[in-house]
Amino acid sequence: MRRIRSPNRQEHLDRRGFLRATGRLGLGSLMVAEAATLADCGGSAGSTTAPDDAGAGLASTVTRPPEIGGGTLVASAGSQSVWPGATTTVWTLGGSFPGPTVRVGRGAGFSARIENRLSEPTNVHWHGLASPPDMDGHPSDVIAPGQSRDIAFPIVDRAGSYWYHPHPDGRTARQVYGGMAGFFIVEDGREAAIGLPSGEYDVPLAIQDRRASPDHSLTYAPGPMDLMAGVLGDTVLVNGKPDAVLPVAATLYRLRLLNGSNARVYRLAFGDGRSFQVIGTDGGLLERPVSVTGVDLGPGERVELLVNLTQDPVGTSILLRSLAFTVPGGGMGGGMMPGMGGGGVAQGTALDVLRLRVERSGRAARVPDALVSFERLDPARAEGTQVFVLSMGMPPVAGAFTINGQSFDPRRIDVRARRGRLELWELRNASSEPHPFHVHATSFQVVSRTSGPLGAQDLGWKDTVLTWPGETVTLAIRFEQYAGLYVLHCHNLEHEDAGMMLNLEVS
Repeated sequence: MRRIRSPNRQEHLDRRGFLRATGRLGLGSLMVAEAATLADCGGSAGSTTAPDDAGAGLASTVTRPPEIGGGTLVASAGSQSVWPGATTTVWTLGGSFPGPTVRVGRGAGFSARIENRLSEPTNVHWHGLASPPDMDGHPSDVIAPGQSRDIAFPIVDRAGSYWYHPHPDGRTARQVYGGMAGFFIVEDGREAAIGLPSGEYDVPLAIQDRRASPDHSLTYAPGPMDLMAGVLGDTVLVNGKPDAVLPVAATLYRLRLLNGSNARVYRLAFGDGRSFQVIGTDGGLLERPVSVTGVDLGPGERVELLVNLTQDPVGTSILLRSLAFTVPGGGMGGGMMPGMGGGGVAQGTALDVLRLRVERSGRAARVPDALVSFERLDPARAEGTQVFVLSMGMPPVAGAFTINGQSFDPRRIDVRARRGRLELWELRNASSEPHPFHVHATSFQVVSRTSGPLGAQDLGWKDTVLTWPGETVTLAIRFEQYAGLYVLHCHNLEHEDAGMMLNLEVS
C-alpha cells in the first residue's frame, strides 16, 4: 500500500499555492492567466431525417484517431486542424486530438511511457480500468515537466469502452479541455463471438463541447458562473471535429459514445425519433440489448449503441442530437452571464451532435437477441453502507465544493474500503447542480434512484454515475484487485478541481 507523501516541490502542484496565485475560484485574474497560458504553451436545430443537403453547415468529416497497443504517449502542445481552414493550439497525449485509441485484449499486459513536454505537471488516469495505485494517476502523483514515467499493468477488466485522461490536482479540467484524452478499448473472445459490427462498422466517438472563438482557439478562461456549473461550451466536437458528419453505409453500426466534456450532460436521441439499442455501459456489454429512443450521458460516462441503417436509402442523413431538458431544481446552468464567465450555452440546451450520412448501400444485419452474461451484485448481501453527501456553497470559493463536508486534501484519508467486501454506497446530491460521481480502482452497479426508474445508461457495470440535484442514487460496490490509495470524485472537472474529491484507501 502506497504511503501518502508530503507534496514534492517539483512534482506536486501545490493546491493552496495555486489558489492564492490565480484566485481560480472566482477571481477575474484567472481569465487572463489561463488564456495566456494556453496560447503560450501550446447545424440546424430542427433537422431530422432529411436529404443529404439538409444542414449544409455540417461540414467536418469525422475521422478515427490512430490506434495503438501501448508505446509512448507524449503530453505536449501543438497545432491541429479542428475548425476547417484554421489551426488550433491543442494539448495532446500521443499527438492527436483526441488521443490515439488504445486497443488491447483482456488478459494481456499494457505498457506505456508517459513523457511530459508541457510546462506544468501532468499524469494519466486509466478511467474505468483496475490498475495498481502507483499506475492509476492519483492527483498527487504527477510527472514533472521534462520527466517521464513507465506504466505497466495487466488488463483484468471486462471487454468495454474505457478511456484515459490527465488527473493532476487542480489542473485536470484545463488539461482535458485542451485536448488530452482518448479511448481505451478492451476486447475479448466472448464479445467477438456474438457477431457485433466490427472494423469500420465499430466506431468510437468522443463527444466534447467547447467554446468557439473568432480565432479558433481553445482558450480556457472560467469565470465564477463556470466554476459553479462547470465550463459549458457552445459547440459540440465529435472526435475533435465541430459540425460533425460520419459517412456510413446502409447497415448496422456499433457506436461507442464517450462523454469527454468537462461538465455537459447530453440527452442523446435521433432527430426523427427512431429507436436504437443500448448494448453496453461504462464497464462493457449488457446481457441483452435494450431498445430506447433516448439516453442520458453525464461527463465521464460511456454508452454503446447499435443503430440500424439498413432501411435508410443512400442520400439520407440522420441527426444525432442532445435534446433540451431542465435541470431539476433549476441549477445555475451556466450560459451567457456578462462579467461572470459562462460563455457557453446553458446546461440542458438542445445541441446538434453528429450527422450520419448514408453514402452507400450496405449488407443485411440484425441485432442479436443476447449479449454477455455477468455477475449481478445482490444488495441484500451487502455488509455495510457508506453515505456520500455532495454539496456546493455560494459563492464559489475554496472549500465550497465538498463531499461529506470535506474538500480534497491530498494528505488525508477520507474513505476506507476492504477488498472482497460488498457495500452499498448512497450518493446524496444536496446541491443545485448535477454531479457525475466517479470511483477509481473498481466498477459498481446502480441499485436505485429516488427520482425514478433506472435508465438504460445505468444498467450493467459502471464506474461513473450521474446524480441529479435532490436525488439519492444507491450503488452496490466491491473492490477486488488492488490495495492502496485511490480517489473518488465528481467528474464535473471544474467541481473536481475545486475540491469535490476524497482520498480512498483500499486494504
